[in-house]
Amino acid sequence: MRYLKTILSLAVSVSVSSAVIAEDVIRPDIPFYDHTLPIEERLDDITARLTPEEKGHMITLWNPGVPRYGMKAYMPGEALHGLASPRNNAATVFPQSIGLAATWDPEAMKRMGDAVSDEARAQYHNGPVISRGQRGPLTFWSPVINIARDPRWGRTQEAYGEDPLINGMMATAYVQGLQGDHPTYLKTAAGAKHFVANNEEHNRFHGNADISEKQLREYYFPAYKQVVEEGNAQIIMTAYNALNGKPAVTNTWLVRDVLRGEWGFDGFVLGDYGSILMVTKGWGERGFKGHEIYDNYVESSAAVMNAETLDFDNTRVFRKELITAIERGMVDIAQLDRAFRNTIRVGLKLGFFDPEELSPWKDLPFETLTSFKDLARELAEKSMVLLQNEPVDGQPLLPLDKSKLKSVAVVGPNADVLNYGTYSGTATDPVTPLQGIRDYLGDDVEVLYVPWTSDNDAFSDIPMDNITTLDSQGLGVWNVVYHNNPHASGKPVARENVASIDFAWSGKDKPSRKLSNTRYSATYTTTVVPPQSGLYTFAVDTKGADVMVQVNGAPLMRDHGNNHKVSRTTTNLELDATKTYEISIISMRSNNADEHVVSFGWKLPQEDSEFEGGELEVAKQADAVIAVMGLSVEYERESIDRAFEGLPPEQTDMLRGVVAANPNTVVVLQSGSSIESPELKAMAPAILQSWYPGEQGGNAIANTLFGDNNPGGKLPLTFVKSWDDLPPFNDYDITKGRTYLYFDKEPLWAFGHGLSYTTFEMTDLSLKEKSVAKDDTIKLDVTVKNTGKRAGDEVIQVYIKDLFDRSEKPLQRLKAFERVSVEAGKSEVVSLDIDVNDLAYWNEQTSDWALGDRYEIRVGNASDNILLTETVTVQ
Repeated sequence: MRYLKTILSLAVSVSVSSAVIAEDVIRPDIPFYDHTLPIEERLDDITARLTPEEKGHMITLWNPGVPRYGMKAYMPGEALHGLASPRNNAATVFPQSIGLAATWDPEAMKRMGDAVSDEARAQYHNGPVISRGQRGPLTFWSPVINIARDPRWGRTQEAYGEDPLINGMMATAYVQGLQGDHPTYLKTAAGAKHFVANNEEHNRFHGNADISEKQLREYYFPAYKQVVEEGNAQIIMTAYNALNGKPAVTNTWLVRDVLRGEWGFDGFVLGDYGSILMVTKGWGERGFKGHEIYDNYVESSAAVMNAETLDFDNTRVFRKELITAIERGMVDIAQLDRAFRNTIRVGLKLGFFDPEELSPWKDLPFETLTSFKDLARELAEKSMVLLQNEPVDGQPLLPLDKSKLKSVAVVGPNADVLNYGTYSGTATDPVTPLQGIRDYLGDDVEVLYVPWTSDNDAFSDIPMDNITTLDSQGLGVWNVVYHNNPHASGKPVARENVASIDFAWSGKDKPSRKLSNTRYSATYTTTVVPPQSGLYTFAVDTKGADVMVQVNGAPLMRDHGNNHKVSRTTTNLELDATKTYEISIISMRSNNADEHVVSFGWKLPQEDSEFEGGELEVAKQADAVIAVMGLSVEYERESIDRAFEGLPPEQTDMLRGVVAANPNTVVVLQSGSSIESPELKAMAPAILQSWYPGEQGGNAIANTLFGDNNPGGKLPLTFVKSWDDLPPFNDYDITKGRTYLYFDKEPLWAFGHGLSYTTFEMTDLSLKEKSVAKDDTIKLDVTVKNTGKRAGDEVIQVYIKDLFDRSEKPLQRLKAFERVSVEAGKSEVVSLDIDVNDLAYWNEQTSDWALGDRYEIRVGNASDNILLTETVTVQ
C-alpha cells in the first residue's frame, strides 16, 4: 500500500499528463507504473491499455484525464523570466528576457534556470493545492527564442535579441538550468517557442513569413537547433503564422523533417493556443482572421495529425474531433499513438508516474519560492547598459557622487512603478526605482519626487464630424449588428446606428429584445478621418465582455474583460489626417457576467508644451535629476506591436524642460525594445538602459547610478535612429538592411554597445593556428586590461568576416563572446574557441553547408568598435 500512496502523492502535473494514481483502481503490477522498466516498455503498456478517446484526453488541455487509471490532465506553466504559474503563489521575478540577453552571461542564465526550477519543484511537491489535487506545473511554455529582427515587434521584450548566437547561447543555458542535470529525471521540462518566424502581432493569427531556406538555416533556425541539440529541450511550440504559405501548425517539412528528422528532437510538439482553430474556416467572422483553410475541426485535426506535426493540442479538438476523424478513416490510429507516446514520454522523464520518494527535489520546502532575491539583483545589475555618459563640467555625469549631493529630483512616468514586462510572476517586496534611490541615499540626501501626471482619463468619443459613415440625416454614426451568440458569427438578429460607444446593459436592459439575456455580441463599425496627424491614444473600458478593436482589419487591442469590475485597455496608433480608417469593435458578452459594459474613445495627439506638473520646479532646486522614462506593456506586448518609435511625445516634452533647467540630468530608460530617439541622445548627457529589470530593479538602478555597480551590460540588438532606416515590418529578408549583420546605416547605438565607469584595453590577439582544417577548432587568446581606477566587466566579442565571395554575405557575424571581470590595473587573458563548422554558410546550389577559404577574425567590445584583427585560412 505504501507504493500506491506514494504514487498518489504525485497529484500534480503540468504540461504533459501530470498523472495521479487512484489507489482504488491501480494495480501495482501494471508495467506502466514500474519505474524500473525502460521508458519505451512502459509506453508500450499504457498505449495498449487506453482507448483512442482516452489517449485524446491525455494530449489536450483542461480535461478530466483518464479516471479509470487515475490519470489527470496537466496544468500548463509559464516561466519566461521566473516562475509565473500559478500567479497566486509568489515567486522570484527576474529581469525580462531582453534584459537577460543584455548580460551576455550564459552561466548566470543557467543559474537562473536552476533557481526557477527549484521554485517549480518546491511548489509541485510542497505547495498548496491549486486545483483538482494539483499544486503547480513542471512543464513550461518557455523560453521565447523568436529572433528580434525588427524593433516594432511587440514581443521583442520576450526574446534574446537580434543575433542567432547570443539567442541560442542564452536560451540553451536557461533550458539547461530549468531541466537540470540529474541522470534519471528531468527537473522540469522546458518548451521553446514559437517555431518559427513569429515576429508580428498585428496579424499574428494569419500572417505569412516568406523566408528563403538559406535565411532560415543561417538566421532563423540556429537558436532552435542549439536549444534542441545542446539544451535537450523537451517541448517545442509552433507559431500561429504561416511559413512560405504553409501554416507552421501543419508544416511537415518544418516539424517532422527538420526538427525531428535533422535535429533529433524527441520531446513533444504543441501548437500555440488555438492554432488548430485558426486554420479552420469561420474565424474571420469572429474577429480573429485566421488562415481559413479547412471546413471544420475534424478536417483541421486530421490535417495536423497527417502532417505529423503536433503531439499535443492546446485547445480541445484532439479529444473529440480527432477521434471522429479516426473513426471516419481520415487519420490512421498510429498517428494518435505517435502523438500520445511523445507526450507521455516527457511525463515519464519528469517522474510523474514514479514514487515521490525517488524525486531528488521532493524535500525542497515551499518557502524556496521568493528566495532568490540576491540572484534577481545580480542579474538586474548585470543587465544595465550604459548607453551614454557625457561630461558635465568636465567630468562624466555618472556615477553620481552621493557625498557631493544635497538633493536629487526623481521624475518620470516609470519612477515609482516597476514594469516587469509580460509573462511575469508575482513578487514579494518589489523595489521601484524611486524606492531603490531613497533606500540608497537614506537621510543623507533629500529626494524630491514629483508623481507623473497624465490625462489618462481624458478620453473622448470620436466626434461625429470626423466620422464618414453617415446615416440618412447625414450624421456620423457607428453601424451596429447584434448576434445571438458570443462570437459575432452567423446571421445578425438586429441592427441599428449609434452616435458613440458608451453602454452598460444588464440582463433586462439589453439593446434588443431579440437578444439572449446572457450570450450575445455586438459589432460596431465606422470610418474615421482623424482631425490631425499624430500619435493617438485609444482606450476601451469593458466589464463582462471580451472586446476586440481592429483598425483597417488589423487587431489594435483586446481586453478579455472582468466580470466583476470595469477594466481599461489602452494603446497608441499613428494616424494620418489625409487618410480614412475603418474601426471595428467586437464586444462578446461573457456568459457569467451580470452586466455588459463597453465604452470606447480616443485622446488626440498632445502638442509640445511646457510641463506644469512640478518637474521643472524640482529640477531647478536639485543638484541632479534622475528621469525614469521609457515604455511599458501599454505600448508593447503580446497582441500589440509598437505604434511609434522613440519615447512617447509627452516624455520628450518634459525632458526638454528638465534638461534646460538642470543639465545634471540622468535618463533611466525602461523598455523591452530599442528607443529610437536621436533627440534624446543629443539632449541627455547620461542615459542608462535598464530594460524591465525585475523585482530588484530599483536596487539595481540605484546601485548603478551611484557607482556600487559598474555597468557591464551590452546591447543585444541595434538601436536605429529611425524606423525609416528599416525595410517594411512584414519583410523577413534580413539582407535588406536588418540587424547588425546587414544594417549599413549609422545606428543610434550599435549591437554590442555598452559603456563602463572604467576603461579597458584589448591587446595581443593570437591564434594557435592560422591555417585550420574543416573539422578543426579555431583557438584564440586575447589580453584584456583594466586601465581605469575601478573594477569592472568587459565583454570580449569575436566577429567573423568572410573574405571570399558568396551570396548574401553579411558584414560580419558574432561567433564567440565572453564576459570577464577585471580588477583595476589588472589584466586577464581570455581564451575562446570557434568550431570551424560554425563558419559555414548555406549553399543554395547544393542545398548544403559550405565553407570558404579565408576569414577575418575581428575582436572588439561592440560591433562598431573592432580593436584587433587576424586572418585564418581554412584548408
